[in-house]
Amino acid sequence: MFSSKEKKINELIETTDENVIKIGSQTASSIGKKLMIFALGITFVIVLWFLVALWYNTYMAVSIDFPDPVSSFQRLYEFFTTNYTILGQSIEKHTEASLIRWVKGFVIAFIIGMTLGLVLGSNPKLYDFGIVPVNILQLIPGLAWLPVTILLFGFGEKSAVFIIAITVISPIAISVANGLRRVPVVNMRVAAMSGRSRFETFTEVLIPFAALDILSGLRIGMANGWRMLIAAEMVVGVAVGLGYAIQITTGYLDYVSAFACIILICIIGLVIDNLILANLERYARRKLGTEDA
Repeated sequence: MFSSKEKKINELIETTDENVIKIGSQTASSIGKKLMIFALGITFVIVLWFLVALWYNTYMAVSIDFPDPVSSFQRLYEFFTTNYTILGQSIEKHTEASLIRWVKGFVIAFIIGMTLGLVLGSNPKLYDFGIVPVNILQLIPGLAWLPVTILLFGFGEKSAVFIIAITVISPIAISVANGLRRVPVVNMRVAAMSGRSRFETFTEVLIPFAALDILSGLRIGMANGWRMLIAAEMVVGVAVGLGYAIQITTGYLDYVSAFACIILICIIGLVIDNLILANLERYARRKLGTEDA
């Protein structure tokens, strides 16, 4: 293992130009490899889906077939290329409504979760007390907040946003707090001895060291919020949204349209996670020297 690493370092030294060694650059081959692995993962899911649909339609179907990938993707294509509507609303309107709700809930949760995490993580005396209610918050399933949100906001938009926010706060707060608490004491002492102020220590030592934990918490929170958004739209009485579209199409036994909506939900989640948050995490890893490509 060590010899292979030494060989790579020697190759970098030999091929360097003007005494600059490029480490951690995204080469075309590394990007292509990651895309290939991602495509293989998607292919595996689709093949598994096809086999489940084939088995169900062959041995279990009575009057309604299990939608297969071909029919579901075809319906998704029809959503965007024809005048196909779900209760009078286009798929664009349903998607827009869901994204707006998700952004509102996520921003609220981000502000509260980051504030809690920063306070608890930078103050050991407050951590032992404050982490208890945060953990309790994490243990409550999102839809278990339904009676609370109905009492506070009734049915509609605010209830959906509340359920998203309350679900996302805890993973962000816990990740940020734990990330700050993992900073070695020696780093803090060196920062103090070098004459850095509290603000400089916070921004130059604590935050960079906790960056990966913070980004990990954001990714978990994003996934939790997106999942809870779809579930919340099914129960809080909104009149437009992807979760509402799934509920309505299922009620009308239009399972192909419901599966098409599920595909769209997955696509949006993958785009947000892989194109935004995952790239931020990879950038932070390269800056910290924990990832070389």
